[in-house]
Amino acid sequence: MSSLLFTFLLGSILILLIIINIFAYISGPARKLESDDEKLFLSVVSAYQLVDATFINRHAHQRITYIAQLGSINEKLIFYDEAGLVFLLIDIPVRPQVLNDMLINGIIDEADISYGYFGTPVFVIDNENRLQYISFSGETLFYLKKGD
Repeated sequence: MSSLLFTFLLGSILILLIIINIFAYISGPARKLESDDEKLFLSVVSAYQLVDATFINRHAHQRITYIAQLGSINEKLIFYDEAGLVFLLIDIPVRPQVLNDMLINGIIDEADISYGYFGTPVFVIDNENRLQYISFSGETLFYLKKGD
């Protein structure tokens, strides 16, 4: 009886260790990427003496671009590269009507919209149905239908 209990206990511990390793393997690279993004953001904030800066997102298309909001009322967007070099500082754009129509018609959700860089700053729509870059003036610069 005690050997059966011991075997069951060892088996449970082994299964627990396997599950922990699976989670670490799956989430480990994502955590490292988030950590690297945070370190780069903090170095940009320090190097450029930015006040009230908030990291927004990382966008990769042709090159990796990082986007942050600058200002206490989030009045500016700052774009920087992997080396921490700021290459663009702009006012936060007004959302174009095309984007608002897509939201109203239920084509996309608010969570699907982010900022990116495609030779020029763009709105990025990324959901299960589409990857689309819309210029700040409302023109579609890139569209990829996902799924079927």
